[in-house]
Amino acid sequence: MTLKTSPYDQLTREELIRLLQARDNEPDNAQVRISSETPAIKRIISEVLVILFNEENKPIEKAMNLLLDYFNADWGYVAIFEEDGLTAHFTCEVMSSWVKVPKDNRDKLTYDTIPWIIDTVKSKRDIVLGDIAELPAEANTDKVLLSAQQLKSMLIIPLTFHNKVQGFIGFDSIRTHRFWTAAEVEDMHITAGIFSIIIERWQTNNNLEESRKRISKLSTKFQQFFNNLPIGVELYDAEGNLIDINDADTKIFGSSREQLLGVNLFKNPAVPEKILNQIKRKKAFSFPLTYDFNCIRDSRYYNTCFSGQIKYLMVKGIGLNDREFGHIGYLLIISDETEKQEKEEQTQNNLAILKAVLLSGHSLIAEYDIEKKELFVNPLLNETPEDNKLFNYLRDNKHMTLEGVQQIVRSADNVNQLFQVIEGKLDHCSFECRTAIENETIWIRINAQAYKAKGSKRQNKMICHVTNITEEKLLEEKLHHAEYETRQSELEIQKVREADKLKSAFLANMSHEIRTPLNAIIGFSNILAESDDKEEKEEFVSIINKNSDLLLRLITDILDFSKIEAGILDYSLADASLKDIFHEQYQVHALKMPEKVSLICDFDALPDIIVHTDPKRVTQVISNLISNAAKFTEEGSIRIAYRIVEGYVLIEVIDTGIGISLQHQQTIFDRFVKVNSFKQGTGLGLTICKTIIEALNGTIGVDSKPGEGARFWFTLPYNG
Repeated sequence: MTLKTSPYDQLTREELIRLLQARDNEPDNAQVRISSETPAIKRIISEVLVILFNEENKPIEKAMNLLLDYFNADWGYVAIFEEDGLTAHFTCEVMSSWVKVPKDNRDKLTYDTIPWIIDTVKSKRDIVLGDIAELPAEANTDKVLLSAQQLKSMLIIPLTFHNKVQGFIGFDSIRTHRFWTAAEVEDMHITAGIFSIIIERWQTNNNLEESRKRISKLSTKFQQFFNNLPIGVELYDAEGNLIDINDADTKIFGSSREQLLGVNLFKNPAVPEKILNQIKRKKAFSFPLTYDFNCIRDSRYYNTCFSGQIKYLMVKGIGLNDREFGHIGYLLIISDETEKQEKEEQTQNNLAILKAVLLSGHSLIAEYDIEKKELFVNPLLNETPEDNKLFNYLRDNKHMTLEGVQQIVRSADNVNQLFQVIEGKLDHCSFECRTAIENETIWIRINAQAYKAKGSKRQNKMICHVTNITEEKLLEEKLHHAEYETRQSELEIQKVREADKLKSAFLANMSHEIRTPLNAIIGFSNILAESDDKEEKEEFVSIINKNSDLLLRLITDILDFSKIEAGILDYSLADASLKDIFHEQYQVHALKMPEKVSLICDFDALPDIIVHTDPKRVTQVISNLISNAAKFTEEGSIRIAYRIVEGYVLIEVIDTGIGISLQHQQTIFDRFVKVNSFKQGTGLGLTICKTIIEALNGTIGVDSKPGEGARFWFTLPYNG
């Protein structure tokens, strides 16, 4: 079938209104719908209409090339069935720059070659294949041809005119698998509707009688399609008077057909004179227009519901010319870009706000491409201060690999969270880490959020908000130090107060501790002078000696503690036999044990060792520990011993006395502490012992349980 290439043969003035006819009115045919949210298809429809109604040289081929680019395909074609319905005649075929030679040198394909495609199209069904491998089993014959042509994807929409399917329009892909979206299929339906109308118009012109019979129906179809277009269409006569508009146009301008019909284009106060002069040239034109409805209201050009409002419009059009009558009018296609413009302005406003926030917060925004493994820092968005080394480094190295990031990050544990987001295990993370730039440590906080982009099935992008928190960390460190110092000061004050209380209790206790032996010495000395009984005198002398020893120990403890406080307690180091010291202390204390208590020392088991220490101070400590054990042991035994343990000698004093609670064990070596206030003593003996042992590079401690006795021990260095 041969089609005429000129759309203006036998064109009359009245037929201009019917040039954009809709698809068939049959109820089983799908209506053409275009979403108001798809400005791209509006632009394509506008340009296709301009080509089909203005071009005389191969208008279908030019329109198909435009659609080929829009749908990003490799082959585009229009096929018309011959009368037998078994042969598809390819009236138009276009190819992208990727295709060097036609896919097939035949301009016809028969039912023997593509039976499944012909049957599917005739049943008014679309063919949407992202992968040719998805062809059903009944399409095996078709698959032979399609595979030979190396097709990967195809989209075919039926062309319906004269109340039945007369052919199809299709686009194929060979470079890559093309997965058509529902919106793209919808766009193809709109395109197929336009081509159906045009082809039907041309076929009608081939048979004038048949065209006259259908002119009324085509007019109705055109008006339906004309009114349902989502873009404004205006038709003016040669003088610029508006003779027809569609419903979308009335909505754009907030008025009615009755108000708008008859207005003169060249008297519109909202259109600049320069643009009007461009239209008068009667050639194709395209321009953006800022449409101020204040001008319309003030001039009463027409009545509108928009008051004090501005719209951003995109206007395209052509001057209409007829071979017989010459210039006959103007066709304008108008898209409302107000929402798009407002979104762009809002985007710019948000961008400015974001940049202000980033600058004030020492922050930047970076995007990580998970597939390319590359970090990108946009320098236009991140205007960082000159003294910020980290941000300047990232800005200067705006394309950085993940390995490059790892080289400047020190806290690897935290960065593992970032890797989990990259691997898809997490969708976001927030952490702090240290970085090293030019030998300077910089603390940063990273908030990362992954997302999907460009139809990816998995997260392939990640936005990172990076904040320099070095000053915050320094302030935090100072705060912690100040808190620590405050706590230490409070502890010291508390210790001073407690020491003051203990010292007061100590002084009060000392007055009692000193008076007790003095009273015994004085009292029994007076009685001794008056007594003549020898045994009684010996007992009195024993009591006087015991209290004299007690008084001597008290005074010795007080003097030693005073020296310790003043830091002048002296030490004289010399080699000494530890067994000799034990012999001496055993002889001194064995006779002083309470009646039911025995002092035990297995001298045969003790090793003969010489220690380099202060024998006087060691003797003082052992004597003090034995005296303490005797004081709190009413019956049983006190065992003294020592042994060598890994580089030091361990000395032990073990009793079977009343024992010591865990609470008292923690404070028993502190100053002025007395476990039992009813027992004699200064509360300084164990403090002095601890000071002496630590001065001799040893340690001292106690192990005990209440009611099970106590084990006091200390160590001294021993080199063998």
